[in-house]
Amino acid sequence: MSNAQPQPRFTVFVHLTALPAWLALGRPERQRIIADHVQPLLDKHSAVKVRWFDAEAWAAAPSDVLVATTDDLTAWSDLFEGLRDSPLWSVPYFRVELVLPTIEDGFADYERRTGQRT
Repeated sequence: MSNAQPQPRFTVFVHLTALPAWLALGRPERQRIIADHVQPLLDKHSAVKVRWFDAEAWAAAPSDVLVATTDDLTAWSDLFEGLRDSPLWSVPYFRVELVLPTIEDGFADYERRTGQRT
């Protein structure tokens, strides 16, 4: 039986604001940019699961939230670098407002590793 402890699961919340250059594009052009530039990055860094959320109907900032979940922070960093080089951020079509890295159930992980209970 292994004494290896499970690694914590990381979730990164990236608050984004869609810029006028993105909003001026037609939906087919937006879809092409995603298909040509973003999806290949997501496929390459499959250790990172990414979900996209629209927020603009309820809040002005951010307009969108990218939620990335991974056990591999290097994979996350590599994906983020790729996104920085993509048209989404290099044209730019979106402005990154906030990157908020978190540890899922961090308190429980701490208690498990240290033997402390609250």
